[in-house]
Amino acid sequence: MSKYSTFSVELSGALDAAQAAAAIPGRIVQLQARAVSTMRRRLGPEAKRDIGAEYNLSPTRIDQGLNVRPTSEGVSVIGRSRGINAIEFGAQWTKVRGNGMAATISKKRFRVSQLKGKLRGDNGLGARFAIKRGSAPVVHPGSFIARGTNGALLVLQENVNRPKVKYLKGRNAGRTKFPLESVYGPSLGQMLKHGRRPERLAEFAMRTLQAEIVRQLGSR
Repeated sequence: MSKYSTFSVELSGALDAAQAAAAIPGRIVQLQARAVSTMRRRLGPEAKRDIGAEYNLSPTRIDQGLNVRPTSEGVSVIGRSRGINAIEFGAQWTKVRGNGMAATISKKRFRVSQLKGKLRGDNGLGARFAIKRGSAPVVHPGSFIARGTNGALLVLQENVNRPKVKYLKGRNAGRTKFPLESVYGPSLGQMLKHGRRPERLAEFAMRTLQAEIVRQLGSR
């Protein structure tokens, strides 16, 4: 079951102020409902834009892990707490091919050897990816890209802290190897609460709500 991280925007103060300024109390209830609905529709895209400006993720992937829900006192922005596989951060990896290994990895150190007179680059040491947008890709030693059990491409690595297991099927059938695990980047929940993002989104929500209330009062 997926877990989620949440931050909330309390709107009661802004709504009370709108009620005090309204000349027709009966009308403000409907006005508030429309203003909150408009703000809620705009808050999700704004959160997606804000996260996408910092993290190297596609808008579609960000949207999959975010949700905006109404609460009794305002709205909540919800992000999934499960980490995102590094493949989503544009991971790349070049499998070493030929008569010899260009770069091999042991538990404690790298051992670089020659392949046709040339040393293998970083891609031979592991998958490389950038978590933050605009930053240089970093090699994650020992990782590689392969298809997971669901058929999707993933960044994987051997978990050398667990006992070796004997594979019964697949390309490694009969071999004894360390079990594989996914390589994850931060979750949408962590991104949602990173730095001043909660404050920025709360300020955006309040500005949007107040502007919408003023607009509706002026249109009547």
